[in-house]
Amino acid sequence: MWPATRRRASSGGLGSADAGWQGNDRADAGWQGNGRADGRPWDNGRADQAPVRGRELRYDSWKFRAASDLSMRLSGSPPVSALIGSVVRDPALIRVLVAVWRLPVVDLQVRRAEADIRFGAYFRPARRPIFTGPWAQAVLELPTVEEHYLAGRSKQALRTNLRHARDLGVTSVRVPTYEAWLRAASVIQHSRRDGPVLAREMGVPEPGQQVAYYVARDADETPLAYAGVALFGQFACLFTMFSHVDRQPSASWARYQLHTFLALDLGCSGVKHLLVGSALRQGAGNQYFQQLLGYRVCNLRVKVIESDAT
Repeated sequence: MWPATRRRASSGGLGSADAGWQGNDRADAGWQGNGRADGRPWDNGRADQAPVRGRELRYDSWKFRAASDLSMRLSGSPPVSALIGSVVRDPALIRVLVAVWRLPVVDLQVRRAEADIRFGAYFRPARRPIFTGPWAQAVLELPTVEEHYLAGRSKQALRTNLRHARDLGVTSVRVPTYEAWLRAASVIQHSRRDGPVLAREMGVPEPGQQVAYYVARDADETPLAYAGVALFGQFACLFTMFSHVDRQPSASWARYQLHTFLALDLGCSGVKHLLVGSALRQGAGNQYFQQLLGYRVCNLRVKVIESDAT
């Protein structure tokens, strides 16, 4: 039941569905909540969306940490035999598996023509798979109203980071062309030791593939962070996101602004869910980043439809 994709050795951005989130933030940076005091998730600003049913697996819970540790240990191992062996050695893991089984379920619809692109073994722009399985995925219900998305105690740290970015004159935009995005991203890649690897994961989309490109810049128009999102009707997949390693802490704040900008841009365009990949196979700093941004750990139920409507 655990995704069997390989964990990347590189760090510093959302460069893969498993280990791509930028990890410059401390996992213990003081955030202890991911919802209201009564346990309900905060409103992300979509009045037309019914709440996702199921039991939460909160990022700051022991069950989440245990599930994350187990998933990382099973990475690259025969899934069934390794899972059984782990449970035999530690029967308490049964409670963890039940928690994953009972996670909220997000229903997704995808056109048959797009199914192989989204769920196949190869996504050309990233030159790798972007689907890590249906279990315990990081999912953001996209907002349409900024004030609603940023409201509440759970977004206090995010609001602080956005204020820092605004004070520095950081701005984020949706870049209209792949070529312009590649030029901006190349500046960031040149600052990184893993830049050559990242460059290989920025292929040209195939005909029919829809990708949205985003860049954050400082007041001098220097690129600080970039992101790429694959679009599939009412849901999307954030398949790459990296920041400039030599421009800290401004690049870190820019990353928060960039994600907030793209989430609102996509939400206002009619996209309902943003997917990243396995929430369990991220580093602690990356999981903290997801937590601050309002991601939830959910299971996916995918329906392939024949019609053009999603």
